[in-house]
Amino acid sequence: MIKKRKKSWIILFLMVLLFTNLNLFGLDDEDVTTTNNPSSDSQYNGENHSGKQKSKQNYIPVYNQRESASGRITMPEVTVQTETPPSAVETFGAPNAAVLPTEQGPVSSTYGIPMSVMDTPRQVTPVNPTMLKAAGTVYQGYLDPLSVSQILPTAYTELNWGMGNAITIRGRQALPYINGIEMTLQNDSMAGVPFSWNMVESMDITEGPANAVFGATQPTPGSVNYITKQPYFDKFRGYIWDTTGMYSQYLWGADVGGPVNDKVAWRFSYMGQEQGSYYNNIYNNQQNFYAAIGAKPYENYTVDFYADFGTYSFMPQLADQINRPTNALIDNGLYTAGMLPPGALAGTLTSPFFVPVNRRADIVNPAGGGNAMTGMLQLIQRVKVSDNIEIVNNTFAWYTRSSWIEPSLYVAAYLSGDYEVDNRTEIRVNFDTPLEAAAPEKGSKEMKEYKETSKSEGDEEVKKSFWEGAIGEMLMRHNIDAGIEWHYQRNLDYFGDAFWNAGNVWSMMTTNPYSWNAVFLAPFAKAVNNPKGPAGGEWQIPGAPPGWFYEPLNGPGGTTDCNYWTVNPFYQHNIDWTSKFSLLFGARANFYFVDASTPPGPVGAPFAHFSTAAFAPLVNISPVYKPFPWMTAYFDFNWLQTTNAAVIGGYAPTFQPNSFSEVNQLIEGGVKFNILKDKMYITTAAFTQNQILNNLGFLPNGAPLPATPTNVEGFEINASYQPDRHFWARLGYIYMRAVEEWSSFPPGLHGPGMRQLTPILPYYTGVPIAGGPFVNGPFPISGAMPSSNYPFIGFPDQYFSGTVTYTSDVGLGVTLGAIVMSDQYLNYFYNTKIPTQFILNAQIFYTQPKWEARLYLYNFTDEKYWLPFGLGSAGSRAFNMSSIIAGWPFWIEGTVAYKF
Repeated sequence: MIKKRKKSWIILFLMVLLFTNLNLFGLDDEDVTTTNNPSSDSQYNGENHSGKQKSKQNYIPVYNQRESASGRITMPEVTVQTETPPSAVETFGAPNAAVLPTEQGPVSSTYGIPMSVMDTPRQVTPVNPTMLKAAGTVYQGYLDPLSVSQILPTAYTELNWGMGNAITIRGRQALPYINGIEMTLQNDSMAGVPFSWNMVESMDITEGPANAVFGATQPTPGSVNYITKQPYFDKFRGYIWDTTGMYSQYLWGADVGGPVNDKVAWRFSYMGQEQGSYYNNIYNNQQNFYAAIGAKPYENYTVDFYADFGTYSFMPQLADQINRPTNALIDNGLYTAGMLPPGALAGTLTSPFFVPVNRRADIVNPAGGGNAMTGMLQLIQRVKVSDNIEIVNNTFAWYTRSSWIEPSLYVAAYLSGDYEVDNRTEIRVNFDTPLEAAAPEKGSKEMKEYKETSKSEGDEEVKKSFWEGAIGEMLMRHNIDAGIEWHYQRNLDYFGDAFWNAGNVWSMMTTNPYSWNAVFLAPFAKAVNNPKGPAGGEWQIPGAPPGWFYEPLNGPGGTTDCNYWTVNPFYQHNIDWTSKFSLLFGARANFYFVDASTPPGPVGAPFAHFSTAAFAPLVNISPVYKPFPWMTAYFDFNWLQTTNAAVIGGYAPTFQPNSFSEVNQLIEGGVKFNILKDKMYITTAAFTQNQILNNLGFLPNGAPLPATPTNVEGFEINASYQPDRHFWARLGYIYMRAVEEWSSFPPGLHGPGMRQLTPILPYYTGVPIAGGPFVNGPFPISGAMPSSNYPFIGFPDQYFSGTVTYTSDVGLGVTLGAIVMSDQYLNYFYNTKIPTQFILNAQIFYTQPKWEARLYLYNFTDEKYWLPFGLGSAGSRAFNMSSIIAGWPFWIEGTVAYKF
């Protein structure tokens, strides 16, 4: 591993040396006219590391820019503000950069129409490189459960197999977007491979369902729009960096770019990873390459091109951490050892006993693992027709090829090459409705009362109309974003997952890890080549190594041969009726054309086919009232229908037409404050949210579990404070009450299932264990609860987090982060739980114009905390009694970077 790393560094050094010496990148420092502009978002207006602005530059990337509230793209005003923090991007995520949402410019991620966070009727959080580094997100190499939640408490995230591509929001994984286009080759934000974090510069987190412009194919409690790295237009620049941490954490990379001339610029970024883990047998090795080219060949036309390529060798983190969770394990570290009868999938332990357990232990079979490859291409074009009209076209393609296996649970995935292509064309228009020369006069009585109350405030107040004082000056300004989007996706996926409820069979203390293989269990052997087995039995995957099995009829479990199109016209309109009152409304029509079959398999494998044309609408309406420049009150109603997607985002041949009409609804009200002379931003919200959750499992008759309605109600408050360039802080709190609504199903249908309901005595499962061949009838043992409503499991109803950073004048500083979460129950009996716990992180850093060093101190009080495997309404919650995650102890990671 070390030799490979040395080779990578030699290649990286030679590339940087070549780029540095080639005279291909246009302007030198002498060509730059400098004007101090430390407050602007630098990479979008050509700043260098010191906040200096190039006078010739007027290019702004299309979907990653911060735009004016009117929808017109404008250059920031050049001012001298010595106390304003520098830009985050051009200072390599400087710790004293601007973090206030109000300082990061308007965002388009929430409604398509660019608006400031104060005017956006949603909870939206821009997260720039400075905040990502403060939370330690950048150098984990994967989306760990806690780092982003240190910035935003509602972003408490599940492990998601170690392959998640988006955080969890309000109890379920968010939808990922890349520069405004939804990534659909995933379900519950699990793409089947680790994600390429090398291409991500920053992100906008929006709580609540999708907007009319961006749309959504899957149920979502929120979204994350990843803003990828942009070309450097001001001058040639870059940095190289290396990160080394305990438990074999090795990451390294380089970023270079610059202008070719005043109309074309480029950027290239590379990141390598050779990561071990605190947990036994877990690893992730990645090589990711990213390129961006931006051009403005004509005054009214700009084009941006982005490309990403990655290779992966990894061990997925499925429900294979410490098994057999009990209160004795959580409270006292005592593991329930003992064996089941040989070959059994369920039953009573033979001579159970309690022993201390190493928190690094798991039930991962070292014979497992996998390899993958991903690729991304994106082209964004913009034509400015006039001062009031522009046309934007965004084309996106993503490719995934992956194969991996985990024998202890018997989960196998084989994707021979899935891809998606998306194209959206928008017409953005802004205009004013002509108004009458004078507003209608008020009645004499009304005006008399108004003048009498205004006399004490001076003659100028008397001159103001009552109408203007109440709801502001009449404006009638319109911003419209309308157009059409089409999408094509191809899935050819083989998944085997019907027996991954074998988690509690294996005793970590008394058996050989290579013997942890569900294929050896008697129920599995009976299912091989048996079309009456669960989900159609176990069959050899064509093209895969011998012993790789799949189920033909596992529904949302993932097996499918699917082609589908969507055609989606949309319309989003924001009307500023007055200077204090606006109304935003939008609609989208999603037309699906789906053809899904069981993929080609061995002779005798069961076959199913499903074809449909479906319609799923979206509507949203949001009034916004701004009584003062520093205060905004809003109400939001968002209703849409989404689809019940399979594991990698396709549609299964066992789906039904109602799989395309799953309701996703948000009702939210909130108040935002921008106070203390624009140095503190506070946002509050109360919400109720309805959606459906996918269930990976089967009914007692062998049919896939249906999707289940859920309801999440809550309140949150988040505050950001940055008085000067030395200090910034973010604090947040959220309370949520969430329920799975199984009582809404027809009489006779049971409630949620658990892979193992009790961790010691009989392991009740959804898979038969009695003798004889499988039959299409009730199984002898079922893990289903009674039909009722159940509060979420693996879900703290209260969560607090905070991050504080101080930077001295010499560049030395410190960041402190804290997380506190309330109790988390692991089963539907609510008698096994993770108690209230806290985690404290810190980092010490020293930054200079040409280099910087950071030392991360994670969990520096060495808390013995635990995390559930499945969080909230994720399908993986069913494994919370067969897998629990032991939080990493105190550990250290260091980063050094050289900037040029």
